[in-house]
Formats: sequence, structure tokens, C-alpha cells
Amino acid sequence: MKKRSTAILVSVAMAATAVCAQTTDSLTIVDRLNAGGVITVIQPAGLGARLVREVTPVAEEIADDGMQETVAPVHHGRAGFRVQIFDDNNVRTARNEAQARKKQIELRFPEYKAYVTFNSPYWRVKVGDFTSRSEAEAAMAEIRQAFPSMARSLRIVRDRIN
Repeated sequence: MKKRSTAILVSVAMAATAVCAQTTDSLTIVDRLNAGGVITVIQPAGLGARLVREVTPVAEEIADDGMQETVAPVHHGRAGFRVQIFDDNNVRTARNEAQARKKQIELRFPEYKAYVTFNSPYWRVKVGDFTSRSEAEAAMAEIRQAFPSMARSLRIVRDRIN
């Protein structure tokens, strides 16, 4: 009887060891990432391009008040800088104010493209497609000189540019 109980204990111990080994091998990706260490992911070169989700532009929308407006699409261009001239979340006035600021900039500086974006709850207007910060600073100085009333809201932001 002792030999049989010893054999059963040995069998149980071996099974427990196998379960422990299987448990560490069956960790989820999240568990492995949280565990730390070095994780190497090998993927085909084309997979990265396929994983980037293309956002289709919203060409024109009809607002509740019947006015037609164009909202700038999210661009998947290269990294760069823009001058942000407006940022507001006032539900009643922000959209109209953003459109007005965009028109002001486009009339005074036709060489700069202005973009109106809505990222709830903020309406923002950004100007230009600058590859360097110094170009954006020069444009910001021009805008500040032309529109001193906007000086407090001007700032340079990193963005995806065309």
C-alpha cells in the first residue's frame, strides 16, 4: 500500500510540475508585456503599412443650422509643425469663431493653408505645413504682427503635415 501511495504522490507531483510549466507557456501577450524583459516581434515589412488605418476625409458636412462647412481630414503625412491660432470648447460659439479665424488667416496669408479640426469638445485652427520649428516660429511672428489680438492664443504644435 505504501508503494502505491508513493507512486500516486510522485504522479501528482509530476502533473503539478507539468501544469506549472504549461501555465508559464500559456501566458497571454498582455501578461508577457507586463512581466517586463525583452520582447522581440518579427513581422513582414508590408504588415506595418497594412496595419495603419486610413481615415477617409470628411469632405463636407451640413450643420444643424443648415450651413455647409468643411472640416479638415486627419492627415497621415510626415511629422512637422503648425501654428495653432485658435482653441475653444464653447458649444455655442467655437465653431463659428474657428471658421472666422480661418478666413482671416487665409485672406491675409494666402500662402499658408489653414485647417479647422474638431476633436470633441475642442474646435482648433492650425496654420501651415512646416517641416522645421524655425519656419513655424517665423510664421507665428508674421501672424502675431498682423493680428495682435490673437497673440495670446498663438503657439507652435507638432502635427502631421502635408
